[in-house]
Amino acid sequence: EPPDTPNDFSCQTQDMRVVTCTWSQGDTHLYGRHSPNYTLFEEFSQKMVPCTESCSDRCSCSWDIDQQRICNITVTVENPLGKKTATDVFDVTHRFYPAAPFQLWEECTDTKITLYWKHQNKGIELFCQTEVLQPDGKVELHNSSNTHLDYASITLGGLQPYTEYTARVHCGAAKHFWRWSEWSEARTIRTRESTPSGKLDIWREITPVQGGRNVTLFWKQAPSFRANGRNISYEVSWEKVEDGSKPESISFSSVYNSTKISIDNHSYRISIVAKNNVNFSLPSVLIIPKATGFVQGNDALFCSFPGTEELKEEQVNGTDDGIFISWEPRHVYDSYVIDWCNYPTLQPCDLQWKRFGPSTSSALINSAAFVPGVRYNFHIYGSAANRASLLEKKTGYVKELPPLRDPTVEKVELTSNAVTLSWVYHLTNESGFVRGYHVYVAPVQENCSLKGSKKHVLPDDSVLCKYTIENPEEKRYTVKHLLPNTKYKLVVKAYTGGGETPIVSFKYIDTPFNSNTLYLLVLLVIVPSLVAAVCRWKMKWVKQCCCPVIPSPNKSKALSFKEFKARSLKIYSEKVLIISDCIPDMLAVDSRAEAQKL
Repeated sequence: EPPDTPNDFSCQTQDMRVVTCTWSQGDTHLYGRHSPNYTLFEEFSQKMVPCTESCSDRCSCSWDIDQQRICNITVTVENPLGKKTATDVFDVTHRFYPAAPFQLWEECTDTKITLYWKHQNKGIELFCQTEVLQPDGKVELHNSSNTHLDYASITLGGLQPYTEYTARVHCGAAKHFWRWSEWSEARTIRTRESTPSGKLDIWREITPVQGGRNVTLFWKQAPSFRANGRNISYEVSWEKVEDGSKPESISFSSVYNSTKISIDNHSYRISIVAKNNVNFSLPSVLIIPKATGFVQGNDALFCSFPGTEELKEEQVNGTDDGIFISWEPRHVYDSYVIDWCNYPTLQPCDLQWKRFGPSTSSALINSAAFVPGVRYNFHIYGSAANRASLLEKKTGYVKELPPLRDPTVEKVELTSNAVTLSWVYHLTNESGFVRGYHVYVAPVQENCSLKGSKKHVLPDDSVLCKYTIENPEEKRYTVKHLLPNTKYKLVVKAYTGGGETPIVSFKYIDTPFNSNTLYLLVLLVIVPSLVAAVCRWKMKWVKQCCCPVIPSPNKSKALSFKEFKARSLKIYSEKVLIISDCIPDMLAVDSRAEAQKL
C-alpha cells in the first residue's frame, strides 16, 4: 500500500536565512529496506532541497535559502508501492518567528519593575508579551513593541512593595505575525521595601485590680494592612488622656502579638504601630475610659469602669458553619467588635475578635478551634471615637452534647404509694444548655404503666415510666400512684439540646405497707377478736353486768310476814301486798298537796 500523504506540512524561519520545514509522516505501511524516502523540491529555483530529514514525532528538514524570499516547497514520500506529495508556498518574511529572549535583568522600586532582555534578531521589529505571576497566583500579560536595539524592556507598575513577582517573555514579528517564540527563562523579582500601609487591628482585655487595672493588649495584621518590608516589629505606647503626661512605650519583635500593661484609674490613650526598615505605620488607637466607681471584691475595693456593668447573658444556637450572633444596632457607634475565647477553659484562652461596620447587626462566628460540647461566651461592643462599650453578652455551643454527669439524688421521701426525690445538680460547665430533667421509675420485677407517665423502652425491651421536668431550676419531684410494699428502681437524668446519656444504673427503693389498711384490719378483725376472747374468759361476770337476774316477788321478804301472809290475796296466782296492811315506821310528807291527797 502506498504511504500516507504528509500531514501539517509547513515551513518557517528564525533568522530570515535558514528555513525549516516540518510534517507528520503518517503511516508508511512498509518497513526495513522498503521504508519510505523523503525528498524536498523548490519549484521556483527548480532545485532539490539539500537537506536530510530527521523523523521522530515529526519529521523536519532545514537548509539555507540565501537571499530567496518566495518559496514553493514540495515534499514527496515514496515507497515501492507508490508516492504522495504535499506543498507549501510562502513568503519568508511572513513565516518568521524569533528565537527566545535571553539574559533577563531588572531595575525596580517599591511599586515598579523595569524588565530588560536581549534577543538574537537584530534589525527586526518584534512584538513581545511579558507574563507576570502575581503573589495570589493570578497571571497578567503585558504587551510591548521593541525597536531594532540589541535589547528590549518593559516597565510593570502598580505593584506591591516588598513582594515577589515571577516574569518571563516571548516575542513574535511585529509585522506579518506568524507565531510566538519560545518562552524565556522565568525570573523572580522582589520589589523594594516601603512604609507599612494600613493600620493594625488592635483589641484589649481589662481586669480591675486593687488601685487600678491590668490591660492585656492584642494586635494582628488586618486584611488591609501590609508590612511592605522585612524585620517587622511593633511599638506599644500609652499615656494619660487628661494631663498629657509623657507616654511610656515598649517594643516587640514580629513573633509577639500581645502584651500586658498596668495602669491606674485615669483615662488612657493606647497606641500601637508597626515598623519596618523604612518607617512606621499609621497608629492604631484605643481609649481606656477612667474608672467610674468602686466594687467590693476579695476584701478589697476595686474601681469599676464603663463596660463592666452586669448584662443578662443570652443563649444562642450553633450550626455546622459556626455560631450565629445578632445584636441591636445603635446609630451612635461607628463600628462593632465581637470577642470570644477559642479555648475557654485554658489560660491564656486565645482571645479572638472581629470588627464589623456600623450597618452590620449580625455575624456568623466560626473558628477551627470550635468543638462540640464546649460553651463559648461572646461579648458585643460598640465603638465610637476609639472608645468601646459593652452592649450585649451571648453564650452558646456549635453543637450541644448530652450532660457529662447525672444529678445526685440526696433525699428520698417514701409513702406507701408515692416517692418524693430531691437532687443536686450544678448547671455550670456543662456540655450543653440543661433544659430540664427526666425521672424514670419501674417496678423491679415488671414493666411500668403508672398513671400520668410516658413509656420509655430500654434496649433490653424493658419499659420504664418517664416523667419530664422542664424547669432546670426545679430539683424536686413526686412520683405518685405507686403500689405499697413493692420494690422499685428509679433514676434521674438531666437533658440538654444534645439529649441525655444512656441509663446504666438505678437507685432502688421499697415502698412501705399501707398504714390505712393496717388500721382497718385492726378495727375489723383484731379488736372484735379480742373482745370475743375477753367475753368468753369472763362469761359470768359479763352476764351479771350486762344481763342481771330479775328477782321473783315470791321470794321477797316483804311477803314473808305472818300477818302479811294471813291477809294476802292471791291474784293471778301471785301474792299481792296490801299497802294498808303495812304499818310504816315513819311518814314523810313532801307538801300540803300531797298531804291532802293522802
